[in-house]
Amino acid sequence: METINNEMGVKTFKVENQRTEKVAKPKAVKVYFELTNICNFKCDYCPIDRSERKKNYMDFSLFQKGIDDIVKEKITDSVGFHVLGEPLLYPRFIDAIRFAKSCGLRTEVNTNGSLLTEESVDQIINSRLDRLAISVETIDEKEHECRGSRIPFQIYYRRVINAVKRIKYSNVEMDVELCLMNTQSKKLFDIEKLIRLDSEKDSFKKKLILFISDVYSAIGKQISFDTIQYALRRVSLNRPKLIQIDDHISVGVQLLADWGNAFTSKRIYPTKIGFCGLALNNIGILNNGEVTICCVDYDGKTSLGNIRYDSLGSLLSSKKAETIREGYKKNKIVDPICQRCFGSARRLKAVMKGLISIYLFKWFKFQPPLVKKVLLF
Repeated sequence: METINNEMGVKTFKVENQRTEKVAKPKAVKVYFELTNICNFKCDYCPIDRSERKKNYMDFSLFQKGIDDIVKEKITDSVGFHVLGEPLLYPRFIDAIRFAKSCGLRTEVNTNGSLLTEESVDQIINSRLDRLAISVETIDEKEHECRGSRIPFQIYYRRVINAVKRIKYSNVEMDVELCLMNTQSKKLFDIEKLIRLDSEKDSFKKKLILFISDVYSAIGKQISFDTIQYALRRVSLNRPKLIQIDDHISVGVQLLADWGNAFTSKRIYPTKIGFCGLALNNIGILNNGEVTICCVDYDGKTSLGNIRYDSLGSLLSSKKAETIREGYKKNKIVDPICQRCFGSARRLKAVMKGLISIYLFKWFKFQPPLVKKVLLF
């Protein structure tokens, strides 16, 4: 067996059949399982209220089938629980982690953090989860209103900080990323929807300093505001950053995205020239079993098929998937949903977005997770 890399950065392997013909089988960087598309938050920057799908939970047997396909067909070594919805609402959430771990897979969870009680944190610790990403996103009481939550900000905030502390002192090898939202990138997209987040650069940085200080205190380290402020002077926040607090705890600064032009009713001019490092790299499996070429496709409009009826490997090797891959090799976007994702309300801007995507993803090798790590001290 020989491992190779294709132009999309996707690892593949070649196997010899009885006729000694070489067959390349696609692999993914990560496969995301949407355990449920039900959420207890209704965030301004999330398209969950625009989704056309019914609210549901994934059958556990279907989840197991997806994991079995991944292992049997050697598709990836890492699975996540994310697309839409809050995974901690899934009745067999811990069982899902344990099953994936028992199959030798690395596991990651993206949660809004509201359900991280002492009991649930202890269950997560005992499950041996590899990475917990907490979408804190907003770090003051006023901005917390954009989350559409019934949980008061102070209770929510303290719950997140206590979860970090509890995980830290449990001495498990679990990475924790606290994700924050910087809305500076809003100007790059055609967004009409009101998103109640502060777009002032200096204001965000001040809140970030306070937040980092609280995280340091939670893990037993006292660092002054001035020290953190000085360290952040060399950190540009106009692109994704992962600020390391210690070996396993980090603060991630993300930029606001538009989920493929989900937040506009304007006419979008599609882009047919471009390259995507996410498509067919970060696969999404929706709670009904539909397989999407990208975890940003929240309604399954790029579906390759359903794992209820076909193996995940056969779907990733399907004619539709191969057509999309071949298109990207030639810097062509062939799927209409992808064309809209890269498109814009202005023709020139749509073309520019396509050309920039080629530079970032293909020439510059700007591959997922698209985050630069930063050590403050």
